[in-house]
Amino acid sequence: MKRLLRQLIILPLLIWVACEDEKLSNSDDDTIYEYESHSNNRVSSLLMSESDYSDWVNNDGFSDGSTRLPLVQDVYNKFSDKYDFIFFVLNEPTIPENLYYYGKLIGVSNDVQGIGKSVYDYTSDYGSSGKLKAIMQLTGLEYLKYGPALHEIAHQWANFALSTHSVDAPGSNITSYPYGSHWGFTGGSTKGQLGGFKQSSLIENGDNSYTVEEFGPFANGGNGIPYNELELYLMGMIPASSVSNFDMFTDITSLAINASTFDFTASTRTTYTSESLVDLLGERVPSVDDSQKDFKLLVIVITDSPLSDDEWNRVDATAEWFSKTEDDGTILYNFWEATNGAGSITIEN
Repeated sequence: MKRLLRQLIILPLLIWVACEDEKLSNSDDDTIYEYESHSNNRVSSLLMSESDYSDWVNNDGFSDGSTRLPLVQDVYNKFSDKYDFIFFVLNEPTIPENLYYYGKLIGVSNDVQGIGKSVYDYTSDYGSSGKLKAIMQLTGLEYLKYGPALHEIAHQWANFALSTHSVDAPGSNITSYPYGSHWGFTGGSTKGQLGGFKQSSLIENGDNSYTVEEFGPFANGGNGIPYNELELYLMGMIPASSVSNFDMFTDITSLAINASTFDFTASTRTTYTSESLVDLLGERVPSVDDSQKDFKLLVIVITDSPLSDDEWNRVDATAEWFSKTEDDGTILYNFWEATNGAGSITIEN
């Protein structure tokens, strides 16, 4: 019960941001930071001074454009412009107490239409020539494996499509509110990486009352679940015709949490079909036939001391696992598994 309640009322710790920062000049001078690469050429480290690292962590330098942009530009003085995503990973066992998120994705560019997201390109601000889609920070050394890596990647394409709702806590007289870039009280073929319930678990009780299996409005268990059909469509992995009908509930007025189910009332229920989804958003461009499905990822550990052999091996193992194009034999999902084999990620430095 405590776990379910915490899932519901906790502030979203998995974040998507897109904003235009003041442009800073990119230089061909030597790099500011010291970089090192693991012998397997999958992951690298960026060494900061103790004071710079403390400032980056305690003052959330990743979220501050005046700090973030020069750092990414410095990365491009060291690495070539061939990456779709750059992941910064903090050399921390768990999320530092002064940060409020496990993962955050900041959008850099988007050229996909028909997903509810505007087209934009701020790549030159970061030192890329149009290749970079987004940067992410994960606040724990092994969060690439345990999550929220899949969740944050999904934010490159979702949710900009639907005006979802959620609530702060259970109650019999509550008012829901717009839930931004997550699914909230929206059904899906499975629980979604960005939240939402399993559509097939929905029971209609009458009088705008419903029961569903327990779920998280903004997340559903790190890398322990795959992408659902709606997420895969928005990512360009499957056609709209492969998205099963689902319901979105807004104007939620009550919620009760049981051992394994949620009971709620909602005065507005919208049922989406693949056709109505396309009518709302327009055709996805590029279509599933032409969409990018294979991505290159640069993983950089931000640290204030050289990585130990154990730290190197742990983060390298997570990168190897995340980029596998096969069933990994565990209950977790790498990117290939989460996309049902439609997508892949190459991690290299």
